[in-house]
Amino acid sequence: MDCTREYTYEQMLNEWESYARVFGALGITGEAGARVGIAGAIAAEPLFAFFGLNMVGATVSMLSYPDFLPSGTWKTMVRAEKLTDLILTDIMVTPDLWRQIEAAREELGLRNVILVHSRMGGPCVGPAELTFNEFNYHALRRLDGTVFMGDLLAKYAEEPVSFAPWQEGTLAIITHTSGTTKGTRKPLPYTNEAFNAALVGGAAEHMVCIANNASKDQKRYAPSFDFSSFLCVATTLHCFATGDTAVLTFFGFMHPKFIRAVDYYQLTTLFTSGFMIDTWLERTDLDDVDLSSLKVLACGGSYVPPAKLQKYKEFFKAHGCTCSIVRGYGMSEAGGTQLVVPADSEADILGFPQSNEDVWVQDEVDQQFYRADEGVRTGTLYLASDSLCCNELDGQKLFDYTQIEGKNFLCTNDLVRVNADGSLSYAGRADRYFVNNEGVRFEAGVVEAQMSAQPCVNKCAVVPVLDKRIHDTVPVLYVVPTQKGPAAPEAVRLALVDVFVTNGLIHKTNLPSQFVLVDSIPCNSNGKIDVFRITRERLAGDAYNIVPVHDGAAIVDVAIEHATQLDSITGGTLPEGMGASSAFGVYDMFNPSPAQASQAINPFNPFDLPKLAGLLFGQKGQAGGSGSEVSKERKSDAPKDKPQFQMPLELISFAMKASGLMYGRKDYDRYIEE
Repeated sequence: MDCTREYTYEQMLNEWESYARVFGALGITGEAGARVGIAGAIAAEPLFAFFGLNMVGATVSMLSYPDFLPSGTWKTMVRAEKLTDLILTDIMVTPDLWRQIEAAREELGLRNVILVHSRMGGPCVGPAELTFNEFNYHALRRLDGTVFMGDLLAKYAEEPVSFAPWQEGTLAIITHTSGTTKGTRKPLPYTNEAFNAALVGGAAEHMVCIANNASKDQKRYAPSFDFSSFLCVATTLHCFATGDTAVLTFFGFMHPKFIRAVDYYQLTTLFTSGFMIDTWLERTDLDDVDLSSLKVLACGGSYVPPAKLQKYKEFFKAHGCTCSIVRGYGMSEAGGTQLVVPADSEADILGFPQSNEDVWVQDEVDQQFYRADEGVRTGTLYLASDSLCCNELDGQKLFDYTQIEGKNFLCTNDLVRVNADGSLSYAGRADRYFVNNEGVRFEAGVVEAQMSAQPCVNKCAVVPVLDKRIHDTVPVLYVVPTQKGPAAPEAVRLALVDVFVTNGLIHKTNLPSQFVLVDSIPCNSNGKIDVFRITRERLAGDAYNIVPVHDGAAIVDVAIEHATQLDSITGGTLPEGMGASSAFGVYDMFNPSPAQASQAINPFNPFDLPKLAGLLFGQKGQAGGSGSEVSKERKSDAPKDKPQFQMPLELISFAMKASGLMYGRKDYDRYIEE
C-alpha cells in the first residue's frame, strides 16, 4: 500500500518486470557493469526500480535525502561508489539542482539519470506537500534533458525482460549506516547470498512474532526509515516473504504525522527506535491517536534504559496499545538482530544472544576473546553472522574484520557486561572518547551510557570543548533533564554522585568538568547524537562547574557551582564534505536546525506555500527561482524551446483548495495542468 494506492502481489510483479524491460532496453544491466544509485521517498516506485534492477543483474546503491541533497555530497557518493546511473524521486530534484546534475554528468560518468514521479497522498501528506510535489514535477517536465520513468515504461512496454543468470558472490545491494564518514554515510555492500541470508533470518523472526500473538490476521508494517537503511529495505521485503502488507508513507518518521499513519492504516506491526518515540513523548497534539491495532511492537537501534522503557510503555498504553515492547540489538553490517530481549522482560539488558557462536567479547582486562556463554566479564562486543556484508568495495577497504577462530567478526565498539544469566548489558561506547594534552582519555560513551540510565536524565551527551583558562580540551556534559526547573541541577548532581561515588561505575578521571542544562540535544536524521552540531552551535543553557570533593585520593562527593558564563569555548570542526547548505533548501525545509527554525520553510504548514513557490519558481513565477543568485546567473541558459513555467501565487491558493483534502488526490493532476 502506497499512500492512497494499493498493489496486489501480482500487480507488483508486473511492475517489477515493466521496470526491468526499461533497464534492459537502456543497457542498465549487470552484464553492462551497471551500478545504480536510487535516491528517493519511501514510495512504491523506488522499490519497483530496485526489483527491476535486481532482475537484470545490476548492483543497486540505496541513497537517502541526507546523502544526496547537500551541495557536492551527492557527487562524492557517485564517485566513491562508482555509480553509473541514477534514479531519483522528483521531489528531491528542483529545476536548479537538475541543471547541476546535467552539468556534472559527463565529469561523473553518469550514463542515465531517470526521474520518478511518486503520487503522494494519505494521512502523512498535506496540501503543502502535494502542491510542492506537483508544481516541481511540472516544472521539471518543461526543462530540457529530463527523463521520467513513466514515459520510458510506455516506450518500452513491449521489450522482453533480460533476466540475469545467478552468479555466486555477485554484489547485489549497497545500503548505508546512519553514521557518517567524511560527510557521507559508510556503504555496506551485500552479495546476493548475504542479503538473502538476512532476509530469510528476518522473515523467520517475523513469523515467530506472529506465532506468539493470538491474532493470525495479515500484518501491516510501515517502514520508519528511508530505503538507504538496511533495516528499512530488509523488513519491507520480510513483509513480502511472509505474505504481509507493507505500507509506504513517503517520508517515514521524518514527517510529524507518521504516528497518525498507525491509526489511519490500522498497522499491526511497528519497528521503531527510541529516538522516534522520544519525539512523540514531547508532543502535545497526540491525544486522539489510537494505537490499539498494534500487535507487534519492536524497539531497536540503540540502548534503552529502564526508566525510558517505562515511559515508552506508559505512552503506548495510554494510546490503546496492549502488546509488549520487543527490544533487539544488532549491527546493519551483520544483517540485523543478534541479541533479543524477551517481550515480557524489563531487565536493563541489550538482550540474549541468538547464537553464542556468533557473539564474542574481548575482555577489557586480559584482552582475550570469549564467547558470551563463557562467564561474567566486561569487554568489547564482537558479532558475526551468515549475512555479514563485504568490508571492501572496488578494492577499497571500508572497515576491518577481526578473525576469531577462523571466522570474520565485526567489532561493534560497544562495551558490554556479560551477566550470570547469559544476557549482555550495555556499558557504553568504546570508540566515543577523546584525549587531552596530557594524554588523559575521557570515555565519553561510557559516561553517556551511565548518565542516560539515571531517572533524572532524559538525554545527555559528553563533548570535548576547549577551555580558555588552560588551553586544553575538557569534557562537558550536556543534559536534557527529565524534570525542568530549580530542582534539576541538584538532581543531576545526585546522579553524578551515584555514578562516580556511590556505585563507582566509572573511574574518576572521566568526571566531566562542567554540565549544561539544555532544552534539547541535536541528533542526526537517524537519531544518533550529532557531536559536530553540538560543538558548532554552542548549545545555550545554565552551566554548572563540577567540583569533586576528595578524602585523600578518593572522591567522596560531588559539589556544583553555578557558572554565570561558560568558562569554555567550543572547539572542533566539521568532517570533510559537511556544512554546505542543501540544494534549494529542499532537505533543510523538512529538517531545519534550531538556528534555522525561524527562517525555515515548512511544507507541513500550508501557510508556508507562498514561500515554497518563491523558493521553487521565484517571486515572479520563473522556473528555477528568479530570486536566487544562481538563477540570475543562469537566466541566459533557460530553455528556449519550451515556455517558462508561470506560477502566480493566486494559483497556489487555488491549488490548495483543489488538492482537496489532506487524505486524497481527487482531480489534483487535472487542476494543476489547468
